[in-house]
Amino acid sequence: MFCSDAVYEQVLAIRKANRKRLEEKLLDVQGEEAYIPTRAGETRVLIYAPGSEGPVPVYFDVHGGGFIMGHPEDDDEFCQRVCETLGVMVIGIDYRLAPEYPCPSDKEDVYDVIQYVHDNAAQFGIDPERMAVGGHSAGANISSVVAKWAKETGDFTLRCQILDYPPMDIQTNPYQKFFTEGAIPPQVADMFNDCYIDRAHAGDSDCSPIFCSDEELMGQCPAVVLTCEIDSLRDEGEEYALRLMKAGVEVTAKRFQGVPHGFTMHEGDPAALEGQLMMIDGLRRYLL
Repeated sequence: MFCSDAVYEQVLAIRKANRKRLEEKLLDVQGEEAYIPTRAGETRVLIYAPGSEGPVPVYFDVHGGGFIMGHPEDDDEFCQRVCETLGVMVIGIDYRLAPEYPCPSDKEDVYDVIQYVHDNAAQFGIDPERMAVGGHSAGANISSVVAKWAKETGDFTLRCQILDYPPMDIQTNPYQKFFTEGAIPPQVADMFNDCYIDRAHAGDSDCSPIFCSDEELMGQCPAVVLTCEIDSLRDEGEEYALRLMKAGVEVTAKRFQGVPHGFTMHEGDPAALEGQLMMIDGLRRYLL
């Protein structure tokens, strides 16, 4: 592990609190648990099936949590909304977490799940030509790299990538980024970064997509990018969207005013619903 013992103790405490919140909603989770073969063994997923005759499009959802915590159950209500609204299958991926499994373990898990589902499309009842990936916060970072890898390898084709308040620059010191009250505290962001990767490699494009070359950006699938005003990550997310546009990628982007990082998962908040509908509209445009 890259982080110190003291930082690791903080991680364990954060996970414990996150798990407690999760246990309060476990009985209401609507996704069906399954395990998919990957290079690491098996990766746990939650599958939301639309109930309609296949083959149907599929959206792979990647939860957030600063790369160190989180579960696909955290996105349960959003995944169910996507499934019911669009009639597509949604698969939430429980990727490995740092610091025990640093970058790019998480991205390998997500990539391998998508490839397995693609290669076994009949088993899952999905259309392998209509697939999309997306995520929230750390999950958006993961999704962007998976989209890049898919373009580079040609193993499968993605119709679009959903990047919801993405952290795209793990190299720059969080204390040097934009900050306002209500944004992610720089000391917290610094802890996440310390856990995720050796700082000597934090500028690699597979970790910090903002440093992708023009060639790596060209030819990627269309992107839907959401950023929020009260977020230290907003500038790098918006810069990445602009770089994709300049590389010829179709991009739909919006900054949501007056809301903090993580706002789209705050069920019951009108702004959250607006953000979710933007993502759903993007999936409708590219998958249906």
